[in-house]
Amino acid sequence: MGRNPTGEREYQIEKMWNVHHEISRLLLLGMKNVDIARQLNVSEVMVSYTKNSALVQRKLDIMSGARDHDAVTISNRIKELAPKAVEVMEGLLDSKVEMIQFRAAVDILDRAGHGAVKKEISLHGELTEADLIDIKNRAREIGLCKTYELVPAT
Repeated sequence: MGRNPTGEREYQIEKMWNVHHEISRLLLLGMKNVDIARQLNVSEVMVSYTKNSALVQRKLDIMSGARDHDAVTISNRIKELAPKAVEVMEGLLDSKVEMIQFRAAVDILDRAGHGAVKKEISLHGELTEADLIDIKNRAREIGLCKTYELVPAT
């Protein structure tokens, strides 16, 4: 503990204890100071001092770099698996394959950036009853929905 040039107290960690390592880990996970303090039963001030410490900042930089490296490694591996996933899916066209294998192949393709196209339609405004009836009729005409007749019970 010391004072900075403005006369305010300044806290710098000189040695990291277990609690400092845990705070660093939770910070890297993106947790907020208040949540870290609550989880570890320490003050928010301690979390803030730890977070702003030069020693912890260096550790966070190293941990962040390692995390980024792991993410790139995993991403590259997923890209390598994508062709095999396509082969598995092609095999489904000719033979029966366990659904677990199929789901894994779809998941890998999604992560490789080749997922199914997801299209969202959003409407803004108000629709009248006549508008809704018109939409339903057009949907029936192109086969998007079926009409069911209710038959009274006899």
